[in-house]
Amino acid sequence: MTTPTRRISFYLKPAAVKNEGEACAWLDSLTPEARKSGQRVAFLAGLALMKINPAEAYRLAAWADDEALSLTQTRTERPVSQPAPTAQITSQMAGNIRALFPE
Repeated sequence: MTTPTRRISFYLKPAAVKNEGEACAWLDSLTPEARKSGQRVAFLAGLALMKINPAEAYRLAAWADDEALSLTQTRTERPVSQPAPTAQITSQMAGNIRALFPE
């Protein structure tokens, strides 16, 4: 059985929108494999942020090259006693994505 897939596409206007030009320059600097992964991560991270704090997502999407980006704290940070193993972190990230975007 195959998993259904969805193609997501949209156009950026680098000549007209400054931050879209920055995004295109960053994407052009990547290898094709890294570009695919980067686009997917950016899209999913943006959706996750929209679910948590839509105003912050729109604010960050409108950034300009000459302004300093700072993240608005949305929740209290927990102190980490020991670094978690990479496999555990990856598993936690996958679980978080599944929780945010159930099928």
